[in-house]
Amino acid sequence: MFPNPFNIYPHDTPSKSLFDNEVRAYSHGCIRMADPFDLAYALLSRQTATPEDDFAAHLESGKETTVKLEKSVPVHLVHFTAYPDAKGRIGNRHDVHGRDAALHKALEAAGVVLGGVQG
Repeated sequence: MFPNPFNIYPHDTPSKSLFDNEVRAYSHGCIRMADPFDLAYALLSRQTATPEDDFAAHLESGKETTVKLEKSVPVHLVHFTAYPDAKGRIGNRHDVHGRDAALHKALEAAGVVLGGVQG
């Protein structure tokens, strides 16, 4: 959880297969995470030498638990529609917000030549 005026939060999902889809806007503003435990371990590693064990202890309690971080962590969310895959190839996702086209128009208006880019 992190404070923000839009109530956007990362969360796990039981529907991991949805990550394979081109269009992935299934939740209403929240961020569906493929590996939420990895994020938890990274955050907890700032305050404990055994983040996996500490996290497992909370899970094994069977109770919904809030684990407070001792030091705050700055959060900056970005939404990429183009991304490198594990082999260095560029993958693309559908731009559900329409920002790519607006950015393309703004760059063209500024005189930037975008070779090979579809607008």
